[in-house]
Amino acid sequence: MLRTLIVDDEAKPRKAIANLIDYYCKDVLIVGEAYDVSSGKMAIEKFEPDLVLLDIEMPDGTGFDLLKAVDEIDFKIIFITAHEQYALKAIKFSALDYLLKPVNPDELKEAIKKAERSKKEELNIKLNAFDENYRRRENPNKLVLNTSSSIYVVSTEDIIRCESDQNYTRIFFVNRDTIIVSRTLKEFDEILTEQGFFRVHQSHLINLAYIDHYEKGLGGILVLKNKVRIPVSSRRKERFLRLFDAYRMK
Repeated sequence: MLRTLIVDDEAKPRKAIANLIDYYCKDVLIVGEAYDVSSGKMAIEKFEPDLVLLDIEMPDGTGFDLLKAVDEIDFKIIFITAHEQYALKAIKFSALDYLLKPVNPDELKEAIKKAERSKKEELNIKLNAFDENYRRRENPNKLVLNTSSSIYVVSTEDIIRCESDQNYTRIFFVNRDTIIVSRTLKEFDEILTEQGFFRVHQSHLINLAYIDHYEKGLGGILVLKNKVRIPVSSRRKERFLRLFDAYRMK
């Protein structure tokens, strides 16, 4: 049984999650609940859970404050959050498991499966990246990338472009080898667009800082500073040109 602790400052969400786990997750045992950083620390020490479902924002601090307060993180973690913009952005950059309130049963089951497969050393790397990303708030820049054999923490400014490869994404850098990760280009589009990237084609997401020039055409061609040529789809062309002109004026 996966011994699980729920830490959330609201009683109703705690009860709702406990009910979902009881009904949908037969291999999970709720060993306790807590409502803030202080009670969460005591509950972790008392129950020694295998998994903590952890709220981000609480009255006396954040979920990360709680993690820094415990002596050792030897349990799995799934963050729970409402649509709190900065926390959610930091979580996505850091590749941490999370659930949005109200919790969906299917997403809960999938998150628990992923948490069970996660490794302790990977979690610590992700949490360190999350701490930095959350402190940067509007401009997180530490992106955690998992491959089949390694975990990387990269700076977004070092990424030249991302290219779709079915359900995988190839990520090209300025000064390191290409990394292939099992995440879709759509996922990177969602988190990198606000960081100076634009999806110019169904298969290509580009860092605007690495564009050398644009060659006109039906959709047109981008020529990057490393001489790589990238097609621009005709339906994305107008929006791209507006964005590129604005970017060059900065």
